[in-house]
Amino acid sequence: MVSILTALLSSAALVHSYVIYPWHMRRASRRPQDFEPLESFPEVAVLMAVRNEESVIRSKVLSVFRSTYPKARLKFYIGTDACTDQTDLLLQELVLTYPGLRVRRFDQRTGKPAIIQALFEDYERDSPDLNAVVVLTDADTILEEKTLPELVLPFGDPTVGGVQARIVAWVPQNEEAPTISQRPVHIPEIQYLEREMITKQGESRQGCVMGGYGALMALRRSEYIPVPAGFIVDDFYWFASILRRGLRVVYAPQAVARMPIEGDASVQFRRKRRLGKGNLQNLWAFRDLALNPRLAYAWISHKVIRWLSPWLVLVSVLSWGWALSGSAWGLALVLLGGIEFTALLILIQRNRRTPTVWAQRLGAPLHFLHMNLALALGAWDLLRDQFSGQKGQVWWDNHQP
Repeated sequence: MVSILTALLSSAALVHSYVIYPWHMRRASRRPQDFEPLESFPEVAVLMAVRNEESVIRSKVLSVFRSTYPKARLKFYIGTDACTDQTDLLLQELVLTYPGLRVRRFDQRTGKPAIIQALFEDYERDSPDLNAVVVLTDADTILEEKTLPELVLPFGDPTVGGVQARIVAWVPQNEEAPTISQRPVHIPEIQYLEREMITKQGESRQGCVMGGYGALMALRRSEYIPVPAGFIVDDFYWFASILRRGLRVVYAPQAVARMPIEGDASVQFRRKRRLGKGNLQNLWAFRDLALNPRLAYAWISHKVIRWLSPWLVLVSVLSWGWALSGSAWGLALVLLGGIEFTALLILIQRNRRTPTVWAQRLGAPLHFLHMNLALALGAWDLLRDQFSGQKGQVWWDNHQP
């Protein structure tokens, strides 16, 4: 009886987080959410940390300064993290063209959170405007001309502390496969991102967008706080802190930012593993949100269950195996079948650069497995760091594959 109850509860939690909650948010997203026009444009400080981005840095800077946002109210701070390519040289040339561009080089690997903090301190020294908006973005994310005005528009509401842009995925033209339909590596990532944007739009109706995409997001200058040492996923930390203080975080669907999707499965796995490590840091730091009447539903449904899903899957499989088999031998057979199925999916995953019918048909379960394996290993990385005392914030931890 206990095994059946455990199996039902763990399975129900997974179904709720991955099926029912997204469906609920999709329905909520259909209701329009309008923002009042701004009386005047606030000052905007764009902060960005980069590491070896020579292929995209020029396009990025141009996309910011070609915005329709008033140039006199726009400043762009870039910190280069010990780049070994031509990024610094290209930025030196761009500074001569754009007076609003500020570039600071970090000679030793520092990591995004620490660089963003240093850039914010630079901006504080440069400007006394406490009503300014801080925009955080990534180097490979390209903005449209109206993106910045649309991103800043919701701040006309004094209850809004943070705004998430709409992130649209695109596939780099230099990838091997010529069409989207022949890219099983990209398809589930693009679909997942699209579902996440719809979910955030639904959450925006209640002013509780859970987690930011660092590709492009904004917050009031007065709501910016330093990320604790050792924290990796800083974009989630900022939005969750704003929500904890009683302000709203909303989604701006017209503030479009185009982000390339990485086609290398091993790189995607490393990224998810690192995010899994950072997400568990935030899970513990913001555990009190589960008791907040306004935030608990979105927090638990969208984040807590998903971040714990590797263990919920394991508990569900073991519980169902025991409940249905009624013996240790039956449970062993269930585990053996699960291991064989997992091995098959991993084998297909390792060969996903070759477009195959199986890879395309198994895109959703492969992505689910990929994500949960990465989350589980991210938890291991976090435990290992806690015992070893490491608190690195660089993009890729040296001990990760």
